[in-house]
Amino acid sequence: MSDGAANADPLELLAKAIGRTRTTITDVAEAQLGSATPCAEWDVCGLMNHMLGGLEFTAGCMAGSPPDLRPTEADSSLAGQRDLDALIGAYENQSERLLRMAAEPGMLDRIVASPFGEMPAARFLVGTVMDQTIHFWDLAKATGQDASLSHELVEYTMAMLSSGFAEQGRAMGFIGPEIAVPDGSSEQDKLIAFMGRQP
Repeated sequence: MSDGAANADPLELLAKAIGRTRTTITDVAEAQLGSATPCAEWDVCGLMNHMLGGLEFTAGCMAGSPPDLRPTEADSSLAGQRDLDALIGAYENQSERLLRMAAEPGMLDRIVASPFGEMPAARFLVGTVMDQTIHFWDLAKATGQDASLSHELVEYTMAMLSSGFAEQGRAMGFIGPEIAVPDGSSEQDKLIAFMGRQP
């Protein structure tokens, strides 16, 4: 792992990943909610529900009251909702809640109880950074928008995934096999292919 990735602030990176998503979801068209995404099991609406559910799940665990959501599924408090404005509004509200909560003094050092075991909140946020980063790309690609990621987000997400997160995800069946990419591919394309997607 590079020094940059090892020393990165997960809260700062989460804010960047969420910022990219918030810009993108506001340009999703109603007619695109049923469009296919790089996540074969979800259309755009399902993907948005999953991303919202991830924020709700993380915030709930950090608050000491994990919601009854399955973080690897397309669940959220709005599961089944196909009103675009409601989904966008909920994502904005939940992202603000999570970032505000995570920025509280001492929060990232607290131990969080989750279905994945107990861990410092900073470590818990790593999974949310990765999830929001990869699914931002999925959403942008599915809706024909700019899917470019910052070098910092790409480097951090790849380093974290390579440290064991991806291996665990493949074993659990929610990350597909890595796809080969040509020599000279960009770091972003390598990341996307590592996550089982065709760049």
